[in-house]
Amino acid sequence: MDLKRWIYSPDLARWLSAGRELDLDERMDCILSAPHRTLEEKLDGLRELRREAEGERQLLDRSGTDPLCRNTREASWRAGRETALERLDKRIEMGETLDEILHMVGGLRNLYETDLFCCGRKEECVERRIFTLPGSAVDFIREQIRKAADRYETETNCFFGVLRKFCRRGVRHLELEWNILLNTEGEVLYCLPEKLQDQEEDDYWIGPGDFSYVKLPYPTGTIVETVESPFFQPVKGIVVNQTEPWEEGFAEAGEQWLLYPDFLHDGNRTGIGVIKLDDYASIAFGADFLLPFRQFLRRCEGGMEKHEMWLAALSDLVREDKRCFALILRDQMPGKTAGVYEKCEAYVERLSKRQEEILFY
Repeated sequence: MDLKRWIYSPDLARWLSAGRELDLDERMDCILSAPHRTLEEKLDGLRELRREAEGERQLLDRSGTDPLCRNTREASWRAGRETALERLDKRIEMGETLDEILHMVGGLRNLYETDLFCCGRKEECVERRIFTLPGSAVDFIREQIRKAADRYETETNCFFGVLRKFCRRGVRHLELEWNILLNTEGEVLYCLPEKLQDQEEDDYWIGPGDFSYVKLPYPTGTIVETVESPFFQPVKGIVVNQTEPWEEGFAEAGEQWLLYPDFLHDGNRTGIGVIKLDDYASIAFGADFLLPFRQFLRRCEGGMEKHEMWLAALSDLVREDKRCFALILRDQMPGKTAGVYEKCEAYVERLSKRQEEILFY
């Protein structure tokens, strides 16, 4: 499987390609998580993966064993693989059904509402309408993206649309079922069910899954930034690893965090935000959809602005001894008058003088 086709970040694609072979569920997740591939492309990828998996199964049936699982129980391994194939078949069927629904030409049971986002922020000053047909709603979103780009004198690739599918429950009640994310051409990128039960059952879920097998392949202290994206605001930060990329266990269990300027909180704060880079990190940086945030992070390119120099100083500190990360987690700094950057700079200066206070990490 060519991971560069499905992983948006080249660094992540190279790191995953050089590691262990991904299992069937993880390969399926790579396809469904791809932020730059449409529903049609993902369906093609899933069908291709299904053919490859069927070929592997036939090869195993003829050989009677598999070199990758000689140290495991054959029956258990085969049963797990068959279950994964069933999940793959279910996902293909769901994607095909979703594609058919989006090309419907009739019916009054469902209603569709449109939304527009720019770099992860909902656009409030745009026209909103309700549609009975998804095709008309998609055309309207494309038109609104073009108008918004002209209004802001920017590129259309800063925007993405959301088609919210509602189902009638009785005469007066409408229930939100799906959030369908569209690119600027009106092509489906993700379908994210709204109801918790549907999320747990993966019902019509076309989007990121577990994704726990993906780590940023950068050592502690690396300054990273988000690439330009319609899904997230620009962010710069510093990677902190529990286990370093060259150490055993990094891929399996090593947790990662991001230190970044915290614009969202006032009051007793250091001005430095801390977030674990897992499946839920996107909530802090973009729209309220779980998206593969790590795929949009890269090593910081170019120089630093004057107000960002504290990042370089903090990078040196955590690279020298990452146990100071425990101090950052513990500290609550008083003072409500200083701006975010001023608080960050002052805090890093104090932190550099407190090496003797470092707690064991």
